[in-house]
Amino acid sequence: MTTTDLVLHHYPRSPFAEKVRIAFGLKGLSWRSVIQPRIAPKPQLVPLTGGYRRIPVLQIGADIYCDTRRILAELERRFPEPTLYPTGTRGQADIIAAWADRALFANALGLVFGLNGDRFPPELHADRASFTSGKFDGWNSVKMRMQIPALREQFRIHRAWLSDWLAHGDAFLLGQAPSLADLAVYHPLWYLRGNLGEGEGLAEYLPVLAWMDRVASLGHGPVEELSPEHALNIARLGQPLASSASAHDDIADDQGQPLKEGAMISVTPTDWGFDPVIGAFVSGGHDSIAVRREDPDVGVTAVHFPRAGFAIARL
Repeated sequence: MTTTDLVLHHYPRSPFAEKVRIAFGLKGLSWRSVIQPRIAPKPQLVPLTGGYRRIPVLQIGADIYCDTRRILAELERRFPEPTLYPTGTRGQADIIAAWADRALFANALGLVFGLNGDRFPPELHADRASFTSGKFDGWNSVKMRMQIPALREQFRIHRAWLSDWLAHGDAFLLGQAPSLADLAVYHPLWYLRGNLGEGEGLAEYLPVLAWMDRVASLGHGPVEELSPEHALNIARLGQPLASSASAHDDIADDQGQPLKEGAMISVTPTDWGFDPVIGAFVSGGHDSIAVRREDPDVGVTAVHFPRAGFAIARL
């Protein structure tokens, strides 16, 4: 394959998509951009994913990669240099990314919607409230405004941790080379800075801003615009990767029962966007699982997820 076989379904202001776009820049990868709607319905995305509608989604032919953790793992597998894990940082970077993707992102999101929620259209609030099944008050502007003092205090703590970390003098979080940790911590702060500017707790932390600028300078790599219709046609003409039986000997459902190739299962996020994807189990690994499905619009695709953070149920 060539790097131009990489098709990213995203929209410009998506913080998690920014995490992947910076990874393209770090690795010097060319890619093709398909802009998808911010809110449902997403009629030119769900035929590829089988219902999953979170952004971003990476398409490589008829293989569809969901969730940034699975997307970045696949980019690292296919294009190992420059690496997302400079020597000695694997594990460290993954743990930092888990904190940033959940706690730091939720904090930044809460501040943005608490302070700027009235600027977002009602349909976005309604879509996100449905998307999180009421688990997050950020879609209720009144409730979130009441939480602004607590959110600011939590952000002060997160910001202080980051500032103390950067005091070691290295250019990036885990040394002189960027890693997955930088991408993961950067994207919530990029979202906060883009929506609220530097006055919301960043301006006085010059080392943090300087580090953010170094990460931003990695860029997004060469990009070409692609229509959603063209992306669907790429999937129609492609064939998903063959599964490897040895890759999923120890994969089990959430009841602890081993999965055999061809077993019908559903894969559902456990944090938000609870849209199950149903298909035949084809492969899995340490933190991956894939199902094979058929759609009348695109034919056969393999949809890939991380294992952690997703519920697996046998049908």
